Amino acid sequence: MGNRSGGYLSGHLWPTLLLSILSLISSLPVHAQESLPPVLLTVSSRNQTINQVLDEITLQSGYHFTYDSDIINGRQKVQFRVTDLLLKKALDSLLKDPRLDYRSIEKNIVIYRKNQIGPSPISSTIDRSLLKGSVVDKRSGKPLPFATIALLETSLGSITNQQGEFSFKIPLDFPDPMMVISYMGYRRMVVPVTYPVKEELEIGLEKKLVPLQEVIIRYVDPVKLLHDAIKRIPVNYLDEHSTMTAFYRESVKRNEHCMVYSEAVLDVAKGPYASLTSKDHISIVKRRKISDVTAEDTVLIKLRSGISTSLSLDVIKNRPDFLEDDFETRYNLEFSDMLTYGDRLVYVISFQQKREIHDLLFKGQVYLDQETLAVLAVDFEFNPELLHKEPELFLVSRSPKIRIRPVAAKYHVNYRMVNNKYYVSQVRGEVEMKVRKRKKWISSRYKISIEMAITDLIPGQRLRINPADRVSRNIVLADEPVQFDPEFWGIYNTIEPEASLQESIRKLAHSSQEIFE
Repeated sequence: MGNRSGGYLSGHLWPTLLLSILSLISSLPVHAQESLPPVLLTVSSRNQTINQVLDEITLQSGYHFTYDSDIINGRQKVQFRVTDLLLKKALDSLLKDPRLDYRSIEKNIVIYRKNQIGPSPISSTIDRSLLKGSVVDKRSGKPLPFATIALLETSLGSITNQQGEFSFKIPLDFPDPMMVISYMGYRRMVVPVTYPVKEELEIGLEKKLVPLQEVIIRYVDPVKLLHDAIKRIPVNYLDEHSTMTAFYRESVKRNEHCMVYSEAVLDVAKGPYASLTSKDHISIVKRRKISDVTAEDTVLIKLRSGISTSLSLDVIKNRPDFLEDDFETRYNLEFSDMLTYGDRLVYVISFQQKREIHDLLFKGQVYLDQETLAVLAVDFEFNPELLHKEPELFLVSRSPKIRIRPVAAKYHVNYRMVNNKYYVSQVRGEVEMKVRKRKKWISSRYKISIEMAITDLIPGQRLRINPADRVSRNIVLADEPVQFDPEFWGIYNTIEPEASLQESIRKLAHSSQEIFE
């Protein structure tokens, strides 16, 4: 470890730009089956609705049902009587629609209508169908930012942007694809994709509350919980080399003006979590950048490279001091909440630095799976009360003619399970600072943000990246000009820019295209 007494990550100062590995697929594992379980049912219903009959089947089988009201009228009354009949045959008899099919996913059964036509490619050069939409709170309609969007039975995925919007490119060899939507504190939802794909799809998630008795019964000492979670890291996380594909973006804003917007698709050679000597390496597959930097903006000199430090935010492999064995010497912990993620219970442990410690440390929340004690996610930030002590933390260099005051530095990272092992799937960050020129009274507010999404994963495959192709610490993506092209990303999944950013990109792209032409 380094000799810094404040918050650190494996001896390195915390990355300056907030990066965010928006792991597209950061949802919990979903196991699907082609056939329904061999459950025998005996039901006798007279003048009951289809919903009531399905409720009775749920009581007998233990399986819950999900379906679109456009294909099944749950209020329709039926006469239904079966004795010792297999679940699939009972559903066929109840619904009487040969176009319907079923998919069992853990303890849920999705009823969907089989597609009668195949998917259409986005273009002649992109052999994917495009699904666009938004994820919202079902009751309030409020957008759910950074919700996980995953294609069932694959390692492909993405996340929503800050406005809950997403776009997802689905391979054409899935005749009846299903999307899995996950968000902390909400019921996971499985959405069958119907062809032709609708212009926009709005997905409403329902909050899933934890009963009070669960919180009382399962309450335990947060210090012991975190110690146990740290001990279980070798068991809970991938112990083999993996190959990842990631989508990365970074932006710099001055006040509301977008100065720089950069994106890239990356190859990631991920080493085993158990190995302290096996490093992670990144190479750039494709990249593009648009910018509008004026003389007034040059007060903000070069920032640290977000790409090269992005995987440092994997707090399990590069542990900050709040996940070290001696975290008790620096942090106070408390059990602050209990949530659900998918069908699993999650402990929420809050931490903050002790009052007697005056070095710059962190504060935040750790989310632990109740059953495995795996760290599913971490929200953390530099202590805002002490952040002003280290204004140089987020810069490579700066002019002596300016004064910089950091305002906030917030980070998020989460993990996804594959083959009963977890790996980093999403990180995001945001740094805000006030910058004022010498002899000037008015300061500008700069916001630097980075996001990276793991869009694909191959566990057990070791990717070897040529040393000459590896991203080094002196590479800044914003320094790499690339022409803006609407179909630039091809088959790769990306993160949708927010509305305000889209407008900035549109203006910047127009200027960039004029320059390139």
